Amino acid sequence: MTQHQPDLSWALRDLAESIPEIRFAVVASSDGKAITAFGADPDDADRFAAIVAGLQSLAQPVAEQFPKNKGQLRLAGIEVDGGHLFVVRAGTETYLGVLAKTGLDQGLLGHQMRDCARRMGDLLGTVPRQEQPG
Repeated sequence: MTQHQPDLSWALRDLAESIPEIRFAVVASSDGKAITAFGADPDDADRFAAIVAGLQSLAQPVAEQFPKNKGQLRLAGIEVDGGHLFVVRAGTETYLGVLAKTGLDQGLLGHQMRDCARRMGDLLGTVPRQEQPG
């Protein structure tokens, strides 16, 4: 059965419009499939989704070194001449990646990305359930 994914491009548009240095953003599955994107053509979105999946895959073993903290990726970043790539967890097996030009407020971007990822995770229904005290 095919599962219908909600259109989340509005959330990425809001994120990109809140920080002018953002070139484009994508929500990707852990296997590199683009779920939704903003600011990129379909070929770039697919390529970028694969990069996001690869970066989270490389960062995950680092997160697992902290098992008391659930060993989950929170933020991974790469800085290159001219820009940055940031990846945050957006839900189970789902990641938000943002490509941004230099000159941005990295703290603000991290905050905005985590907020956007939380909202999208709620909509996708992929946010892991919290243990109820008990």
